[in-house]
Amino acid sequence: MSLIAAVAVLAIVTQDQAALRAAPKESAQQQAVLWQGDSLEIRGEKQDFLQVYDHRRERAGYIRASQVRKVSLSPADAPELLSVVRFLRDTPGAESLGISYAAAYLKAAPAAAITAEPFDALGGMADRLARRASSKQSKQGDITIAAHLEAVANYGIGIRGFEREGRMQLCYDGEAFRRVLAMPSDSRQRAAAALGLTRQECVDPALRPGERVALDAWRAEVLDRVDLKDLPAHVKNRLHMRRAAVWSSVAFARARKGEPAMPAAQRALDELGLVEPAELSEEDAGAFAEAGVRVGSVRWAVGSRASGGGFHAGHAHRGDCRAIRRNLRGAGGRQARSAASADAPLQLWRGVAGFGAC
Repeated sequence: MSLIAAVAVLAIVTQDQAALRAAPKESAQQQAVLWQGDSLEIRGEKQDFLQVYDHRRERAGYIRASQVRKVSLSPADAPELLSVVRFLRDTPGAESLGISYAAAYLKAAPAAAITAEPFDALGGMADRLARRASSKQSKQGDITIAAHLEAVANYGIGIRGFEREGRMQLCYDGEAFRRVLAMPSDSRQRAAAALGLTRQECVDPALRPGERVALDAWRAEVLDRVDLKDLPAHVKNRLHMRRAAVWSSVAFARARKGEPAMPAAQRALDELGLVEPAELSEEDAGAFAEAGVRVGSVRWAVGSRASGGGFHAGHAHRGDCRAIRRNLRGAGGRQARSAASADAPLQLWRGVAGFGAC
């Protein structure tokens, strides 16, 4: 945010593939291609163009005034910037623009006036941009998203990537979400932060066993810090599904080390049982099915109490089987089977776990 910290008024690019030209006319040589969310220092005006300097590319030039918005960083203008952030936060494709406005607001607003809201919006937009970047796009779409990722990196947004199942997975590092959890915030903001920080697909597959155990313990702690009392039913479902998946991973890791896995496995079963199928949204069907598979892969731990918590299949209580069948019914069994190879716990879903016996 070096540019934002240095100037009182700046220009934010609002259109993709805006041309930075050597002179204030359309026929002038193109100096650079600018993208939505880029910030420019304003150095003057001429006709319908602004004379600007791009600190990220270290290029000076002219850009049409209609392709940017002037932004004042005075405290008096902070509420207006926050209003724009509220408008853009849920607009798909406008993540880089929204992040640039959020960065401008955080610079303009007095420290005492900053709440969890801008960090909640910032984290949500960064997470959505990373999800878009991880999904299959057209060639032009890939170019646009790559440019947006470069633009938001200029504001300190960290996007990490690793290979998973033959493709690149990009994930937001979660800094804004951590700030939401560290400051006064409402239950919906804390729920969104916890879900953003504990995404299963953002667990690095290259982690060593000890690192994975520590990460799963931290994920479980983050999820448990969210109060579900005032949350909508569909958000509660998402938290219950995430908790079930995380606690199943904890149970699996404990079993591998020869430690008692029953408490963690029971917690996973309990969380899955709290999901209300009638309140599931269509987009959560896959996550619901995957949570069921993960819980099914460790249910043996609950059923093996009498045998001292050993690694045995087929001992689950009939009530546990009924709960798993009821929760998975209509939630996408095919999706559950396709998710079964996601990581080590799921590889047991037919064999050691005895899930098929349910």
